[in-house]
Amino acid sequence: HSYELARWGMVRPPKQGFCSNYSHMRRLAPAVYDNYYLRVLLGERVLGLPPGAITSAHLAEAKRVLSSLQLVLLSNDAATPVTLQRATGIANFTACRDTTRPARCAMSDEDSERARRDNAHDLALYDYAERLAAQHVASWRGGEAPLPAVL
Repeated sequence: HSYELARWGMVRPPKQGFCSNYSHMRRLAPAVYDNYYLRVLLGERVLGLPPGAITSAHLAEAKRVLSSLQLVLLSNDAATPVTLQRATGIANFTACRDTTRPARCAMSDEDSERARRDNAHDLALYDYAERLAAQHVASWRGGEAPLPAVL
């Protein structure tokens, strides 16, 4: 099937996999470590903003973008493969990461707090995406028709 992929999205927990070198990496690529998911979702005009420039207005805009999608799923949710198949016909999806395995490295308490501060809007956006995904999974469990194919 050929589906209009821009009508659905998949999200994974923000900053999953950060390690003990957070402060060093933040200096090398600040935008990647400052609300990266929100930046990518809103595109080029936001992607290039300096660190610390993301605001609650950007968060509200990103929530509107997510709300406009017909399907939002969480990459590691057990319901994602069957929901994705029902909604799009894609039958071979596997989760991005085994969340049952312990992290290979750990961040310091200082870096963890810095990451939470630097990515507060990403964390809020992910919380919103979790709620949307739960609603979407529930509605597809109810038997909604597949997303329309691209002509």
